[in-house]
Amino acid sequence: MEASIPVIDLLSPGSAGAIADACGSHGFFKAVNHGMDVGIVETLEAEARSFFALPEGDKLSSSADLSKPLGYGCRSIGTNGDVGSVEYLLMSTVNSNSTMPIALCNALDEYMRIVQEVAGRVLVLMAEGLGMVDTNVFRGMVQRNDSDELLRVNHYPHSLRLEAPGSTGFGEHTDPQLMSLLRSNSVSGLQIALLDGTWLPVAPDAESIFINVGDVMQVLTNGRYRSVRHRVVAQAGEGVLSRLSMVYFGGPAPTEWIVPMPNLLQPQDTIFYKGFWWGDYKTAASRTKLAACRLEPFLLHQLAARETPQSATVLLLNTTTTTPE
Repeated sequence: MEASIPVIDLLSPGSAGAIADACGSHGFFKAVNHGMDVGIVETLEAEARSFFALPEGDKLSSSADLSKPLGYGCRSIGTNGDVGSVEYLLMSTVNSNSTMPIALCNALDEYMRIVQEVAGRVLVLMAEGLGMVDTNVFRGMVQRNDSDELLRVNHYPHSLRLEAPGSTGFGEHTDPQLMSLLRSNSVSGLQIALLDGTWLPVAPDAESIFINVGDVMQVLTNGRYRSVRHRVVAQAGEGVLSRLSMVYFGGPAPTEWIVPMPNLLQPQDTIFYKGFWWGDYKTAASRTKLAACRLEPFLLHQLAARETPQSATVLLLNTTTTTPE
């Protein structure tokens, strides 16, 4: 049977169970009836397109670097040699970039407001699907004042589709956070990896949102939810639009201790991961290749039927295996 992307109606009475199934089988799903304000989404898309159309020098005045990672970035993804044909804007909930146009800043703020609300509802459903008594546990981790929430707007040049179809726009990787929420326009390119290692194209749908399970969620659930490998590949086409996507990343506070949650474990269960601090893990992730299997150093026992590329480069951390004081 041909593989397909799980599609879940967030207003359906059975949505929590369907989300749990999708997070376990794919680590990814498409959500409909999500309630995001179309006008706010379209405003951000228009303002982002206007910004990315500016001369390079104007955009670089809002650029990100090692000391100021928020703002505009182009092509080089991280500092480790990963290169993709993408330019982007990166912002957090607490550190806006005042060098960007005011209209764009306002559009980013409005979008962040609505995407946080939807992400929070999805995180509650993810907990409910696991049968957790405290269904706010995941939302509480990522929506505290000191949580690590980010919004990135990606722009993939139209020329890449015409001149180099099949080339990489954003290399294969997993997201390190608990989850990410993606909205893109009608231009294709996103692919996810299935358990057998094959790549499944994700048909674009500007009216829906897509949810990725991240590394932290995989550890918290002791592998019941799996972090999905995904990439963006340039597709041949004659359309005039370039691909534009908006990605919300829900991460915990840097001081959050990440370990399989005891209330999800039975006495006979094997614990697959040792713990780590989110701040340390995020720093390590930024120094590895995109395709690295970043959770590998923390595996206590190998999970069955996992995609673990043997060629992946990982950065080992000095991490205690016991709960911190």
